[in-house]
Amino acid sequence: MRYLFFFTFYLLLITTSCNHEGESNHSAKNKLVTASDSLFKLDYKLEENLVKINPPHTSEFYLPDSSSKIEPYQFGDFNADGKEDIMVYLGACGTGGCMYGLFLNQFENYYKLAFSDYLKGPEFVVDKNGVWVIKSFEEVEPYDPSQLYVSIYKFNPKTYYYKLDTLFISIDELDD
Repeated sequence: MRYLFFFTFYLLLITTSCNHEGESNHSAKNKLVTASDSLFKLDYKLEENLVKINPPHTSEFYLPDSSSKIEPYQFGDFNADGKEDIMVYLGACGTGGCMYGLFLNQFENYYKLAFSDYLKGPEFVVDKNGVWVIKSFEEVEPYDPSQLYVSIYKFNPKTYYYKLDTLFISIDELDD
């Protein structure tokens, strides 16, 4: 009887451990399926200053300038979640600036696109919660830096996207 108890306990232990292993494999498969459906896979080589962007299957993402070299521009924890995110230079430069994309790290090398727009002279400021604010500056009149359009983009945790928060004109009055 005692052997039967230990044998039953042993079988129960093996069954439980196999079941947990199957659950973790199932969970990993679900995470990868979700990643391929909605997340970007980024591979970057810092020594070559190059980023390869693999968009999700359901995305309509395209590179604005296929002849540009896609480069890392800024690394940091943009949304204060403890993971390193990456802003990427996408090219397509014009008088309004160059196109940039901000990818927020979800896990491993899978990212969510949280910003894609033209920036000119981008700067970053960290708010009181540790979330980065993106600023862009553009001359009101070409080649006249005394008046600048200032665009401020802030992270919206509900939409998980950076959106334009404030737009104003900064005037630098020079004393004669």
